[in-house]
Amino acid sequence: MTNDSSRESWNISDMVNKTSTEETSPLKVTTTVVMTGSLIIIMLGVGACIQLKELWAHLRRPYGILIGAASQFIVLPLTAFGLGHALQLPPKQAIGMLIMSCCPGGSTSNMFTLWVDGDVPLSLTMTTVNTVLSAGFLPLNLLIYSRSWTNKKAVIPFGNLAQAFAMMLVPAVVGIAVRHWKPKVAMYIIKIGSAAGAVSVVAAMTLTSLLYPFMYYSSWRIYFAVVFLPFISFGFGYATAFIFRMPHFRCRTVAMETGIQNFPFCMTLLSLTFSQSEMGELSLYPLLFGVFILVDSVIATAMYRTGVLMYSKMSKQGEFTPVSIDSNEHHPGATKQTC
Repeated sequence: MTNDSSRESWNISDMVNKTSTEETSPLKVTTTVVMTGSLIIIMLGVGACIQLKELWAHLRRPYGILIGAASQFIVLPLTAFGLGHALQLPPKQAIGMLIMSCCPGGSTSNMFTLWVDGDVPLSLTMTTVNTVLSAGFLPLNLLIYSRSWTNKKAVIPFGNLAQAFAMMLVPAVVGIAVRHWKPKVAMYIIKIGSAAGAVSVVAAMTLTSLLYPFMYYSSWRIYFAVVFLPFISFGFGYATAFIFRMPHFRCRTVAMETGIQNFPFCMTLLSLTFSQSEMGELSLYPLLFGVFILVDSVIATAMYRTGVLMYSKMSKQGEFTPVSIDSNEHHPGATKQTC
């Protein structure tokens, strides 16, 4: 067993080293261009869904924001810490999972919130606030939990955090402006952004698999954690929001924000903190997470859409009314969905 583990670790490290020497390979350049372009278009579409009064309503009554932040920075790192010990993951693999769980969300959660008829303004607000809060909560969580596996202090890439924040927020602000001044144009932008999101899901899984094939050599424990931790996070986020009597469409929003983390940011943090020789095992969970969070999110979206379809067929009404609209009618304080 020890020999097999050593051989597996050596093979992974060897492949990581080989990958790292090809920083300017055409595949990496293509990946950067495709992902950056998709991010800008997606966030334009997300912003085009939002009205300023909706954002102000969430900031004035930040219940959803606080619940999402507590789920993201308190419950999720604790869950990852417990799961790492329960599965008896090797230290470096457990650290990779812990750091991934401590990272804030990104544009992916906004995109899937749109697809499950969630509260897009709340999603964008939560992503923005959590990105800012992560500057403090991320090192705090790592200080608390990582000592079980390492004494090394994580280097927080504040520059990359600011860059990711700007790339996410600027297109969204442009989309909000278009929605305010040109509502008809905004409707087309939303459709284009949604289509770009679908393409980016396939592109991200394909390009990540081609760039980092060594991740598929992971043990069953890593696969178990990668597949089930997002679903645990989805479930907890939804249940917590439901307990606080939030409308169902906002429960889905909190679920997406809790379960989906910023994978590129995690990889940057790892590369700045640890040596290249350590990146093999450390990157296994984050890399597989980058693929399987998309798979898990698509499954969750498909389950929701299937439920909507079944309800519409069973309904005696001539036209199905989305859950988000029903929720608004029963919760006068809720902001009505606009897309």
